[in-house]
Amino acid sequence: MNNQKRTLLLTVVAALLFATYFLRSYFIIIAFSALLAFLYNPSYKWFLKKTKGNSGLSIALTILFATVTILLPLSLLLFITAQEAASFITSIKGNTATVANHQTIANLISSLNATIHHVPGMSNTTISIDSVSSWAKTYVATITKAGLNYILSIAGGFTAIFSQFIIFIFIFISLLKNQAIIISVLKKINPLGTRAANLYLSRISAMTKAMVKGQFIIAFLQGLVDSTLLYVAGIHYFFFWLVLITFLSIIPLGGGIIVLPVGFIFLLSGHIWEGLLLIIGHIIIVTNIDNVLRPQLVPKTARLDPALTILSVFAGLKMFGFLGIVIGPVIMIVIITTIQEYLDYITKQKQLIAAIEKPTS
Repeated sequence: MNNQKRTLLLTVVAALLFATYFLRSYFIIIAFSALLAFLYNPSYKWFLKKTKGNSGLSIALTILFATVTILLPLSLLLFITAQEAASFITSIKGNTATVANHQTIANLISSLNATIHHVPGMSNTTISIDSVSSWAKTYVATITKAGLNYILSIAGGFTAIFSQFIIFIFIFISLLKNQAIIISVLKKINPLGTRAANLYLSRISAMTKAMVKGQFIIAFLQGLVDSTLLYVAGIHYFFFWLVLITFLSIIPLGGGIIVLPVGFIFLLSGHIWEGLLLIIGHIIIVTNIDNVLRPQLVPKTARLDPALTILSVFAGLKMFGFLGIVIGPVIMIVIITTIQEYLDYITKQKQLIAAIEKPTS
């Protein structure tokens, strides 16, 4: 019986590995469909209850609800952001200042030159506004244009590959309808037992919710506050900075790598209140958004060490593209859970051996 069970287990593992290889070209579509099905399953169940078990109508209403809540706002935001990014590139190429104004940059360069001239060996080094402008045109415009082209390529890709959209719809509907059955099958085929299966599923669920709901909400609010602070300080292109800083906060590098240096630039160039607004506003408001909301939105079972989080996000981005922001931490929580399960097993085995070998009085 044990040999038969072992053979069947190896056959199942081989089948799953082959399925992974066989469907590798559609992994991103499957992952995206699974993510949306997981997020909108409560909505589907609610519609199912309201329509008295009419699954076809409930699925149609769920797809409509998902379109209204995700696709339309995201498309509008990307369209506005693309326009602002294009305008941002044009302003750089036209020597238009992007931090505050031309005089601000001139004042900053004078301050930097005065500081550099006091450094031994650099008394003859001088930074000119032309060199700064040339650098901005070469690097900042190139990076921004690359980001804009990436956004446009995504939009163009979705409209071009109609067949992938059809595949996505079918997978999404299937996962939406059969989520309970799929979870039940995963529990049954898990060789580690029901307790371990429930532990893995609960942590995967918690991490997915944490990254999609918690991390995205926190990152969006941080991006909203930082881009508002920049706008009040005189830096335009609100939606461009909103999207960029939100993305940086999701990763999570944070908007501080943009806002704080800009704040110090304002201070060095004599724009005191603008610099203080950016620095103090980011430290007091933006930082505390994470401190206040994370305990409410991210369960303890889904919290990773910051180093592991940033490693898993970047590894996920490299392997899976944008969806790696969610998939990376989910894979990391599975790895951490596996290690913890192994350590628990070893500890229990040692305790059991110690209890057996303990001499009876």
